[in-house]
Amino acid sequence: MNVLVTGGFGCIGTYVARDLLNAGESVVIYDMVEDHSIPKMVLSDDQIAALTFQPGDITDLPGILRAIKHHKIDKIVHLASWQVPACQANPPMALKIVSEGTINIFEAQRIFELPRVVWASSVAVFGSPEDYEGKQVQNDDPHFPKFIYGANKSLCERYALHYFDQYGCDTIGLRFTAVYGVGRTRGMSSFTTKMIEAAAYGESYTVPFGDDIVDWQYVEDVSASIVKSLGVPTTKTRSFTVKGDFRSVKAGVEYVKKLVPDADLTVQDGVFGIQWDYDATPLTEQVRFTPEYSMERGIERTLERFREIKQLLRP
Repeated sequence: MNVLVTGGFGCIGTYVARDLLNAGESVVIYDMVEDHSIPKMVLSDDQIAALTFQPGDITDLPGILRAIKHHKIDKIVHLASWQVPACQANPPMALKIVSEGTINIFEAQRIFELPRVVWASSVAVFGSPEDYEGKQVQNDDPHFPKFIYGANKSLCERYALHYFDQYGCDTIGLRFTAVYGVGRTRGMSSFTTKMIEAAAYGESYTVPFGDDIVDWQYVEDVSASIVKSLGVPTTKTRSFTVKGDFRSVKAGVEYVKKLVPDADLTVQDGVFGIQWDYDATPLTEQVRFTPEYSMERGIERTLERFREIKQLLRP
């Protein structure tokens, strides 16, 4: 199977590419530039060499179509996107990249009649705890996005429904939460990774949102949910919330300090501003996916890998 991974040189894309290669699939990376900065943190040299790079822009529909035809693509994993800060700073371009780029993928699927597209939505489509009266957010609860990023992802979810109802385009959107792990360098929720990296490298770091309870979602689980979604039968639901480990920011800081007693981490007051407590029952029932990593195990794995990288970087 030939799988096109848009944004494949990013954090999540790198893990997905690795897992697809390990499963014996051929992987074509569709990205703006061939940047191996993140892949080198995760993949072996042989794995990087096994990837096929196709330069391209997700806002360029003809370019996407040419790539699919040239590489004989069977399925697509669509991860290319902007994150919250960039979207907030440039709403017109956010609409073009996040929404139009995703719709281009749906349109390409329609034209080539591809059997499956898995794409990254976000829990940013949902609102604050007050919007849900403090209750756990269900998969099909209303959207109250607080950021331009979430508003665009919500629009993409509506388009996914349209393309399924009108054209039979079989897509699965996965709403990810506070993803962390080696390679996570961008986005407001990348602070969880940055604090672990700082502890591994002996650097100081101020941890934001210290009053919040967030969903700690280890990147290995994120990749596993994507690869699993590529192969399941058609689901009755188009977009699923993927749940990690719902734990406080302070609990994460305390566990890092337990592993690295001299870690120089300062906790800053405040909350992220969205609800983090989600029900992932539909994903479990329809995709048969459940996460494997607790917050503790994910932090341990991330810290271990950062330490390995630190050793490799020593002169």
